[in-house]
Formats: sequence, C-alpha cells, structure tokens
Amino acid sequence: MPKLEQFEIKKYWQIFSGLKPVDNKLTHDHVQPILFNSKLDSSILNKIWFLADIDDDDNLDFEEFVICMRLIFDMVNKNIDRVPDDLPDWLVPGSKIKLLKQRKTRDEPQENTQSSNAVETHETAPVVQTQRPPSPPPKLDWYIAPSNKALYTSIYDSCEKLTDGTISYAPLLSAVRTNFPKISSADFDHLWVLVNPQNIGSINKDPAVFLIHALKQRNDSGCELPADLPHAFKEICNQQRVSYDLKSHQADITRHSRHTNTSNSVTPQDSGSGRSASRTQVDISNKSGFDANEAKAIEGSNPEIARAQLEELYAYLQRQASGFRNSNSSVDVRGINEDIGTIEQQVGILEQFLAGKKQELQELQSENQSLRA
Repeated sequence: MPKLEQFEIKKYWQIFSGLKPVDNKLTHDHVQPILFNSKLDSSILNKIWFLADIDDDDNLDFEEFVICMRLIFDMVNKNIDRVPDDLPDWLVPGSKIKLLKQRKTRDEPQENTQSSNAVETHETAPVVQTQRPPSPPPKLDWYIAPSNKALYTSIYDSCEKLTDGTISYAPLLSAVRTNFPKISSADFDHLWVLVNPQNIGSINKDPAVFLIHALKQRNDSGCELPADLPHAFKEICNQQRVSYDLKSHQADITRHSRHTNTSNSVTPQDSGSGRSASRTQVDISNKSGFDANEAKAIEGSNPEIARAQLEELYAYLQRQASGFRNSNSSVDVRGINEDIGTIEQQVGILEQFLAGKKQELQELQSENQSLRA
C-alpha cells in the first residue's frame, strides 16, 4: 500500500469541500453517494467507515475523510485485497493517535469479558437448552393501497428534482430515512439497485414509489427484502429514459423524400403557361411536403437547421404566390396562402422552441459554474 502523496491530499480536500461539510464535518448521508458509487460490498464499506471514524461520532472530519477515501481507492484499484483490521501507522494523523489508543483500550476489556463469559458458561452449564428458532420475517406485499400511494407520492414530491423531473440517490435516501427511521443505508442500497437496473444517476416516479413501498414494509413490520422485482414492475423500471446528453443521436430524424411526378412539377418560369389550378395545387402540396406529423418531426430536430429549411420553403411559396397573382391564368391561390400561413405559424413555434432551449442552456451553464465555484 503506497503512502499518501501531497497531490492525493489536495484531491481529497477538493472532494471534501465540494460535499458542503457542516462545522467542518461530513455526515454519513454526505458521503453516502461516494460509498455507493464505489460498488464495494456494504460489509467492506462499513468496516472502512469504522476505521476512518476514529472519534466514533458517526461523522468524518477532513483527516478521517482522507483515511476513508484512501482505503476506498485502494480497494477499488486493487492495491489491497482486503480492508486491514487496523490502520497502518502512516495513515493515522498525529492528532488522532491518542484517540485511536483510547479506542483500542476501550474495546479490549469488552473482548476479554466476552471470552471469560463464554468459558464460564461452558464450564458451569452442563445442560444446553435448545432454543426455538426465530420465525422468518414476513414476505413483502407488492399491492399498493391508494392511501399508501398518496403517502409515497408526497414523499417523492418533497424531494429536490433534477431538470428532467427525476430524483437522484441522496435526496431520496434522506427523505426515506426521515419518514422511516428504522431503514438502514444497506436496505436502501439493496432496493436502489433493484429499481435502477440500468445503474443511472437518477430514477423517475414509478421506480421511486416501488422503492418507498418496499422500505415502508421493512420499517413497519421487518419484511424480508426481495431478491427481485415482479415482472410487471421490472418492465416499468427497465423502460428507456430520454437521454439529455448533447452527443446523443437518439433525436436524429431520417426524413423520406417524396417522389413526385415530374410532369406535374411547376417552377416559377411555368407560372404563365396556363396550367390548371388543380395541377398547380397538387404540385405545391408535393413541393412543400408539409403536414402536422412532419411539423412535429422538425420541432424535434436541430432548431437552427429546421428554421432555415422552413424559411427557405416560406420564401419559395411567396415567390410562387406572387407569380400566380401576376399571371393571366385562373389560379386559386387560396391553398398557397394557407400553406404560407402554416409555414409562418411553424416558424413562430420554432422561434419559441429555440428561445426556450437557449434559456435552458443558460441555466445549465449557470448551475455548472456554481458547482465549480
């Protein structure tokens, strides 16, 4: 196990200060996301926490946080194959040596007392009485009564949400432990993994309700935690979520070109050729290729590109309408004007859509800057 370097201590300080310590200490809830993201077994994490929390106040000051982080990184990076029973001397800060000795002195008499009691009981008790095995914990009931669903919804609504309306690990853990004090972090972690099979950073309302429902029964009657979800619940939790990654290609749209009859096509030079109004109307409909479904598709694509396409089409239709008005042919331009009106309306929608996206981008940039500060 390599010793601590100055760059490590600086990195741990950045993490420590970023978790917003209170009175220069972090609670277990503050550190819980880091513990969970390490993917280490809960028994390993509990032992690391015990070794790091030298003063046994269930909080970590910076020196104790350094111990905790170093042991976690050594386990994750496989620098060590197990958590040591005692801290190495070089990892114990000078201010904690006295407290560590007091802890060892305090724990040794308890171990000796337990050993002597075991020997005394073995020598003086000739008859061993059999005890009735404890009854198994009750099974969890997945039925959600309407009254309970209202409670779960209120717990979910009380949590701080992300911009996509989902909830992350830490706020939900805090709300659950506030309402159900008998729930341990290990219980919560077990259910979080079940309802979050894709292992993403946040979950939506339905998986959160399933998690709260199971933990309420665990808190109230000590129900056994399930090893798996019912099939119907599992399908809901496995549903694909919309990705808000700007590099994602899920919003790319492949638009099929319309195959029109070239004999019906009209160009601005053809406007005075005396073609019938019906043939002209068919051509404009094919040229624009614009209906309600495609309007929705354009709204979902890149707003700058969609806007340029619509403005180009709008200009084309204006030229067509102007050519028909100046010609001597009896052409009904009503349909053309309707198309122009539709395009104008969609351009307005796209401008509003673009303005909203720009505002969201500014908010995300502001949040990012505040987190880095």
